Amino acid sequence: MDLLDSLRDNAVARDGLASLVLLLVALGMRSAALRTLARTSIDTQVQLRLRGQIRNATLVVIVLGVAVIWAHELRAVALSVAAVAAALAIVTKELLMCLIGSSMRISGGSFQVGDRIEVAGVRGDVLDIGPLTTTVLEVGPGLSIHQRTGRKITLPNSVFLTQAVTNETISDAYVLHVLRIPLATDGDWKAAERRLTSIAHDRCAQYVDEASRALARVSPAGVKGQLISAEPAVYLELPEPNKIELLLRFPAPARQRGRVAQQILRDFLEDPVDSDEDPRSPSLSHA
Repeated sequence: MDLLDSLRDNAVARDGLASLVLLLVALGMRSAALRTLARTSIDTQVQLRLRGQIRNATLVVIVLGVAVIWAHELRAVALSVAAVAAALAIVTKELLMCLIGSSMRISGGSFQVGDRIEVAGVRGDVLDIGPLTTTVLEVGPGLSIHQRTGRKITLPNSVFLTQAVTNETISDAYVLHVLRIPLATDGDWKAAERRLTSIAHDRCAQYVDEASRALARVSPAGVKGQLISAEPAVYLELPEPNKIELLLRFPAPARQRGRVAQQILRDFLEDPVDSDEDPRSPSLSHA
């Protein structure tokens, strides 16, 4: 009587006893079925197939029976495991995102140590790449300045999952750079265009051939015939009424483009064209 009372009160003991009974009954029925099969005159190949089916059926019955018997306990365990998994996911979310971002950078080959990149408003030369973080030496301020500030910035690799990465040094040797010079539309912008083109040709003539070859080497197969010439060229843009911008695109060594741009700008300003120039400073950007 005490045993029955304890079984009623103890769910684990009750479920354990039920599982034991189920196991004994299932194995007993399996044994009886196999003995009956052995006494028949069925073909040997058929007997082997039936033996396998009996074993599999017995296993399924045992597994399903145990699952039903222990359903309450299994549900509690499943909830506990789910809660732990959710907590771990929350705690390790940033860690996992950093690892995934690192994997995406590797698979995409977006940059490597030594490249100059811009991502999430941070621009600089890549010093170190780890599984969780990327360290850059800041360059700037802004896009017009190409000097290192001396500040070291560490970025979590998770930023590569949500932010576009600009690699300014896809060619280790040369890049095409853009210098913007704002003018008033009532000035002699045609003369300014001619003067700027002449200065750019004088300053960049030594880079044109090498830049063309360097950019061709890093171009995807099938588009090399569509490459823009590396020759200096001036384009026009109207950013607002009564204002015109001369956009000079010129080739320069990847690590010297800021210096070359300053040389061109100084040459242009030493003998300015007679025009009402915009008081804003000319700006530089990478193309």
